[in-house]
Amino acid sequence: MMKRFPRLVFLLWLVAAASACVSEPARKPAYDLLIINGTIVDGTGAPAFAGDIAVLDGSIARIGDLADAAAARVIDARGSVVSPGFVDLHNHADRNIRNNPGVENYLRQGVTTILTGNCGNSPVHIDEYFQSVSETGIALNVGVLIGHNAVREAVMGNDNRAPTTAEQAAMNALVKTAMDDGAFGMSTGLIYLPGTYSETDEVIALARVVAAEGGIYASHMRSEFDLIVDAIEESIVIGREADIPVHISHFKVADNTMWGDSTVTLGLVGAARAEGIDVTVDQYPYTAGSTGLENILPAWARAGTKEEFQARLDDPATRARIKEEAIAILNGARAAGDLSRITVASFPSHPEYAGKTLAEVVVMNGREPTVENGAEVAMVILYDGGGSAIYHMMVEEDVRRIMQAPFTSIASDGSAVPFGKNVPHLRNYGTFPRVLGRYVREEGVLGLEEAVHKMSGMPANRINLQSRGVLANGMTADIVIFDPEMVDDNDDWANPHQYATGFSHVIVGGVPVIDAGVRTDTFPGKVLRRGASRCCM
Repeated sequence: MMKRFPRLVFLLWLVAAASACVSEPARKPAYDLLIINGTIVDGTGAPAFAGDIAVLDGSIARIGDLADAAAARVIDARGSVVSPGFVDLHNHADRNIRNNPGVENYLRQGVTTILTGNCGNSPVHIDEYFQSVSETGIALNVGVLIGHNAVREAVMGNDNRAPTTAEQAAMNALVKTAMDDGAFGMSTGLIYLPGTYSETDEVIALARVVAAEGGIYASHMRSEFDLIVDAIEESIVIGREADIPVHISHFKVADNTMWGDSTVTLGLVGAARAEGIDVTVDQYPYTAGSTGLENILPAWARAGTKEEFQARLDDPATRARIKEEAIAILNGARAAGDLSRITVASFPSHPEYAGKTLAEVVVMNGREPTVENGAEVAMVILYDGGGSAIYHMMVEEDVRRIMQAPFTSIASDGSAVPFGKNVPHLRNYGTFPRVLGRYVREEGVLGLEEAVHKMSGMPANRINLQSRGVLANGMTADIVIFDPEMVDDNDDWANPHQYATGFSHVIVGGVPVIDAGVRTDTFPGKVLRRGASRCCM
């Protein structure tokens, strides 16, 4: 036995050595993505903190010190802010997103979710729209509001009158179907046709349908000029009577006789909130707005068909009345008597007008650039078609004051513009970086955490978008990484087609769509539907 013992020991040693020589199978990384060494601003308004974020299967799996974690991809965010993807509550990309599903002008601003169907304009049949967008594919997430103007036009055309009982019922039914199909609420554009022809009771009836389904009421009010107080009060009445949350779009003071009166307008909202009415607003950070050039002419003149509009211009007496009111509009808030304050953004029938001021267009038509000639030329060029314009009609004092209000979120009022085409408003490219660069870094109007909250957690909460807008465990991994010292909107009114800079990574559902500053060939966006059980498809 003593002689056999060494042999047994030797055999056991051989087995152990052989086992040690067999390599362990490679461990699968625990996560798909790790973002390390960043300054996390989580979207709640809480103070920033240093930490790492782990992403797995499109969601945030862990936040904290993850030095021991492994992932298939690691992004070092040293020196950068890591925040939720921005949520744009006021967007018009439903007009053209199927032709521009990459929406790069928004991705490069850090926007990962947009809410479309604003200002009363939307697809009428929401489910069909969602299906077509899903089939095309999109780079970011898209939700929608049902537009009052679209519904009214579908039922009543462009008529300047109240609906019959049957027509109101038909509009109610269309709104109910849209809410059932996942709309987040209803929008109105009460300065636009045909919504401007509606009375408050009509809107309240439709808002009650939306309220019953848990949606919100978002409004481009009936006036942002001399009647703005009445318009705010009408919005509050609709909220009170329909028992619905109210969200006032692109809140501003646009009448030159009222500049500085944001103290009054914000006070009306604050008083309503104190009363218990749920009212909020959004804002784009510019002193210029953009809308149709046809708004130079009175709404009543544009009622009905194109032929009816042309017939009014062809009638000398009616034309004289239209011109008189157009002169008043140009002397008022739209231009304050200065035609150079209006720039044509696009004009399909006369593309040579794009980028020209109305004063320049008047000169191109062989006239002196007076307000009277501006009204005359507007009638001439709008006879055959319409266009869009940029109106410089606000002041920085009001922009800053509105921005600082605790119930104001940041929104663009832009669209999925094709790069290089026409001369659009800067907000299409620079809304969110302008806030971070100018109003946070340079002027200190907002703190960084507050600004990010107004661009992510606050707007997401407004539409009860429970899976986005905040960086937390279990949330969808919509994430933005930006350099707070370098972020810039690159604003240039003469050359607006410039992407924002400073955003190194934009991640949608765990998938990088901007990676180290480069647009990837990915379309991970989702169609978002109201209701937690059917938020996306």
